[in-house]
Amino acid sequence: MEFIKKHYEKLVLGVVLLAVAGLAISLVFSVAQVRSYLETALQQLAGAKQKPLVPENLETNLTQTALTRVSQRTPTVLAAQDHYTFNPITWTRAASGRLEPSKPRPNTGASGLAYVAAHDLVLEIAFEQVAGTPEAPRYQFSARRDYEKTVNIRRAMVESVAVGSENKDQLFRLLEAQGPKESPTNFVCELMATRESFNLAKGKNFRRTQGYSADLRYEADRRDFPQKRVGETINLSGAVYKIVAIEKDELVVSAPNSVRTTVAR
Repeated sequence: MEFIKKHYEKLVLGVVLLAVAGLAISLVFSVAQVRSYLETALQQLAGAKQKPLVPENLETNLTQTALTRVSQRTPTVLAAQDHYTFNPITWTRAASGRLEPSKPRPNTGASGLAYVAAHDLVLEIAFEQVAGTPEAPRYQFSARRDYEKTVNIRRAMVESVAVGSENKDQLFRLLEAQGPKESPTNFVCELMATRESFNLAKGKNFRRTQGYSADLRYEADRRDFPQKRVGETINLSGAVYKIVAIEKDELVVSAPNSVRTTVAR
């Protein structure tokens, strides 16, 4: 016992050293085993048949959406009515107490006028019948003038004319009646206002556009102005504008201060 007491620390140290030596020896054998296992596995892997790589499936909804957004670029509009980068708006408090943006009101005045549609105002002439006597025949034609300012003149009216006759109230002059006098097949005529010649075959109408009327829309007051004509007036937010010209694709309106604005269709 006395010996153990004197050499206790040496004995403990010896036991620890023996354990460490045993662990070191076991590690040497373990390393050798692991190295042998890895070499075997590497040889098997190198000699095995390689499986072909399967490409990843990219046809997913998310991928298609991203590709569509990249290929179809959305234009950036910085000055539209609902874009506020360069169109600042005010915020107002609603009845609920929340602050809400105030939408900009549609343009007022001539700038808010839209040219929706154009309608032809025509001159239409048609042969009706033979009148008068066989020796001095007269020929009756119906004439419709949509372009006239006076409503009563726009409806179809019958004119009776003889070949070569002319007076200031005639719409056109009859130059020649071709075919039998009692049943002509074609008429050669001339418009009195423009001296323009035209042929009018029996059973067919002569039709010529002489002007246009316009369908208008004013979004600020949510109003439509159908078939407005040159010379007529329209009320835009309390201001009276006069239509001074109408073409097929544009019209001109005059403000109370005589400033003219062209509105395209």
